[in-house]
Amino acid sequence: MLIWVCALHCEAKPVIDYYRLKKSHEERAFDLYRGDDMLCVVTGIGKLASAAACAWVAARCENEAALAWINLGVAGAAEHELGTLFVINKIVDADNGQSYYPAPAVATSLAASACLTLSLPSDEYRDDTLFDMEASGFVYSALRFSSAELTQSLKIVSDNRRQQTGKNRQRVSELVQAHIESIDRQAAGLLRLKQQVAALEVPADSWQQLLSLAHFSQTQRSRLRVLWRYLGNREFDSETLLRQLATQKTAGEIIAALEQISYQDSEGL
Repeated sequence: MLIWVCALHCEAKPVIDYYRLKKSHEERAFDLYRGDDMLCVVTGIGKLASAAACAWVAARCENEAALAWINLGVAGAAEHELGTLFVINKIVDADNGQSYYPAPAVATSLAASACLTLSLPSDEYRDDTLFDMEASGFVYSALRFSSAELTQSLKIVSDNRRQQTGKNRQRVSELVQAHIESIDRQAAGLLRLKQQVAALEVPADSWQQLLSLAHFSQTQRSRLRVLWRYLGNREFDSETLLRQLATQKTAGEIIAALEQISYQDSEGL
């Protein structure tokens, strides 16, 4: 399943129209649109809303072998021209300084940029980064259900020092629509990668040894499988990992340790 995560309906509308997604009338917490092997959730503004929506929609996909994510939306920039599309290679939460590194596993011709996530709107532009209000919440939550190579953020410049159009919802939809074919190519590559990841089997012997270390809830097992499969695909030695994890006392500590190893590995990609 590929999950699009957009803060606003105007950001999501070109995707909904392009893929002919249909609104689900069974959901109440967030607006959700469905298609073949694809969902789009409209989260509302802010990193907390984005994180909550990702966890909410992931819970509805717990039987999926693998989940891929694209956070699509507009962002501010200092000097970049309005309408410029970027793939985000670093996300920084302005409140706590936490950095995340989406892994560039899908080949792309798009320009890359860092993105700083703010809690409040700001016109204090920085020359070295884009800024938005959702990306850190998105990646924080999505990485609990998928690995870094299946978690991407695409941002289109809607505001700079000279012009501000981010509050014009029709203009925002036009900016996204102008790049819909490039966005589709990113999505297609991510879907192919997702299918490859879903086909990877977790070795039964090491999986059983891992489960024997602590009591894992069903949700924790899902997260554990994502991390173990990712590290196995990155050719980490399972016996070495198991020895490292044997010092951890709880399921939560084991998952946290694997997350740290995965994040450190993704920074080097």
